[in-house]
Amino acid sequence: MGLAPEGEGPHPAAARAGRPARRDGLSHDAGRGRGRAPRHPALHARRRPGDQSLHDPPRRQPARPARAALVPRSAVSLVRPPGDAEFAALTELAAEVTGPDRAGAFVRSYLEQHHLLVADRAGAVVGLLAYRTDWFQCTFVSLVSVRSDVRRQGVARELFRSVEEMSPSPRLFSSTVETNAISIQMHGALGFTPSGHIDNLPQGYRELLFYKALLPGRRR
Repeated sequence: MGLAPEGEGPHPAAARAGRPARRDGLSHDAGRGRGRAPRHPALHARRRPGDQSLHDPPRRQPARPARAALVPRSAVSLVRPPGDAEFAALTELAAEVTGPDRAGAFVRSYLEQHHLLVADRAGAVVGLLAYRTDWFQCTFVSLVSVRSDVRRQGVARELFRSVEEMSPSPRLFSSTVETNAISIQMHGALGFTPSGHIDNLPQGYRELLFYKALLPGRRR
């Protein structure tokens, strides 16, 4: 018996079943079950009340309650002289600049001279400024400190504005250590210009001086 041409010979399965071979060379069993994708075991699980199928229409979600509006922080501080019961708060603020060992004596000295101003927000002391008026007949800001959680909110600007208004001299000076980049930037933003420096201080760093000419309307 000769061999049938390739692709036209009887399929072994068809020959065994006694059925004529398919012209495409495939078995009569080929394609059986076609279109029936295997079902995932999870699909056989019984749906519980409340379950949603991918073919179900989307459900309407209940409206969420509106969030409570955040209480905005006060944009303006009350600048005033400190009270007698605020010594601890003043010392804590001063210690960030002078260190804890010198803070108490520093605050006490300026309290006696009445040369301290505090920034008050909602009854809490959030800023401190110390100044003197006998520095070469000029007003000199000796210290400014703002509580960390309210920085960059204009507290220092409000303190400087107040000392400008009460300065008896048209010349206002201030200083900061050369390593304090934030303070240097603040002085520039407040209208101060560099005015020299002081070397050979015990702190080991150069102290930078800043100057601001006060307009007649900015002081009493």
